[in-house]
Amino acid sequence: MIRNNEPGKKSGVWEVFGIVYDRSNVKLDYAACKSCNKVYTFKTSTNTTTISKHKCPVPASEVAAAKVFFKKHIVTKQEKETMTVVAADYCTTDMRLFESLSGLGLKALIQTKLDIRSSSTGQITIDELLTNPTTVSRNVDSCARNGCEKFTLVLKKHFDSGLNVACTFDLWMDTVKKNSYMSITIHYIDEMFNLYARTLHVKLVEEANHTAEMVLEEFSKGLVVFKVMADMY
Repeated sequence: MIRNNEPGKKSGVWEVFGIVYDRSNVKLDYAACKSCNKVYTFKTSTNTTTISKHKCPVPASEVAAAKVFFKKHIVTKQEKETMTVVAADYCTTDMRLFESLSGLGLKALIQTKLDIRSSSTGQITIDELLTNPTTVSRNVDSCARNGCEKFTLVLKKHFDSGLNVACTFDLWMDTVKKNSYMSITIHYIDEMFNLYARTLHVKLVEEANHTAEMVLEEFSKGLVVFKVMADMY
């Protein structure tokens, strides 16, 4: 969108030109003609010599380029679904809260990238493309179930080959709700001697006392999720 330049600018060129903003109200380094939408690169530190030479109408090819810059891209269902999967990966890989997807800083970062791309493909707004945190949360649950099933097959193949694994675990209590948790990590090598460490489970532990019996019981419950490991403890 084109907006008037800051009040107090003396150059008469600002009666014809305005500053370009994206849909997140972020000021861009462009100025555009209010009549024909001709876009010029412009920064606060530069002078108005170039844009003051502008005359309407502009050639048809340049008008088309300006129309592309301001054209709105319609987000498809497939694009939305792809963004949901990537957002779920972002939350799980970087261990971020689902609500971080609503953060203004993250949105501004992605919107800037979209605005750069918009110069040739048409404008895309982040609020239309980025899925809400609740939808991403459901997607993570689905991905976790699918991932568990796929990794169970990997482990079955590993054990069927006569190879062994080692498991480590960690116990901790959160400082807010005082809930206890256990994480279980599996370590193994494949036939090419590549070493892997995979977090199998992070589970809520009802019993806060870390006795040997409790640890063994909770550890066993965690492994039951992966059926091929039910007999390894």
